[in-house]
Amino acid sequence: MSALWSSLQAPIVGGRSYQTGDKDTGDKSSERRLRAVPSLPARMARIPFISVLIAVFGVGMVGLLMVNTTLQNQAFESRSLNRQAAQLVYQEAELQSQLNKLRTPDQIASKASALGMRANPKPAFLVVPSGKVIGEQYRVTGDEMKGLIVKTPEQLAAEKAVREAKAKAKAEAAAKKKAAAEAKAEAKAKAKAEAAALEAAAKKIAAEAKAKKAKAAEKAKKAKQAKKRNGGN
Repeated sequence: MSALWSSLQAPIVGGRSYQTGDKDTGDKSSERRLRAVPSLPARMARIPFISVLIAVFGVGMVGLLMVNTTLQNQAFESRSLNRQAAQLVYQEAELQSQLNKLRTPDQIASKASALGMRANPKPAFLVVPSGKVIGEQYRVTGDEMKGLIVKTPEQLAAEKAVREAKAKAKAEAAAKKKAAAEAKAEAKAKAKAEAAALEAAAKKIAAEAKAKKAKAAEKAKKAKQAKKRNGGN
């Protein structure tokens, strides 16, 4: 037991143990001494680590939500801008159509007629820069070529209103004249009927008077005859 203990207490050189009485056969430079092993770093506690993970996860989710919201807003703004661009394209097409319509010869002639411009059947030409006039100058009254006068819708509407007013006035005058004629004829017929009725009444009265007179004469005659008979008796 003592021998075993002494062997354990012997110094270790070069990875081998030697007793005190043994000879040193190894090189002193190759001796390795035992050194204290540094203690391991303490592990991080679980609760703070989980808290850090939750915080990182929360920050990531918030960042992802913000990115998603930003992308949605940008997509909505992009759709809105696309709709506005489409509306502007339609407006441009409509304005271009109106411009093309205003450039037509009919519209130009209508605008010229509205400004008082009239076609000249006998035009004269001025030569620039000499100032020479070619052709005979002729003052236009505006009635030379009525077929070339293009009237505006307002002028056409005004002329139509005037024609309708004249036709209405003429119809009203004709209706009044007809009503007056009918009233006159009715009054004449009524007067004639009244005259006929009066004449018939007069004839009736005359006939009744004649009948009464004849009856009275006959009665007087009978009375006279009766008186004669009474006087003869």
